[in-house]
Amino acid sequence: MTEIDLHGFKHDEVEDKLPNLLILHYNMGSFPLRLITGNSEKMKTIVRETCEVQGFVIDDTWNTNAGTIIIRS
Repeated sequence: MTEIDLHGFKHDEVEDKLPNLLILHYNMGSFPLRLITGNSEKMKTIVRETCEVQGFVIDDTWNTNAGTIIIRS
């Protein structure tokens, strides 16, 4: 599974870059993705909202790490 670590990125950077990053990895066939968000609720919200707008699915069924989000196409 492809992993993208968002540590070190500011919230506004993620809002700006994440949509293109998701599309790039989707086009490369790199799904599902594991995004490492850390424990920031704001970062998790940004990721969830971006995925919703882009039409990607958050998979919470088997993810046991609260600091990551699994994204499926």
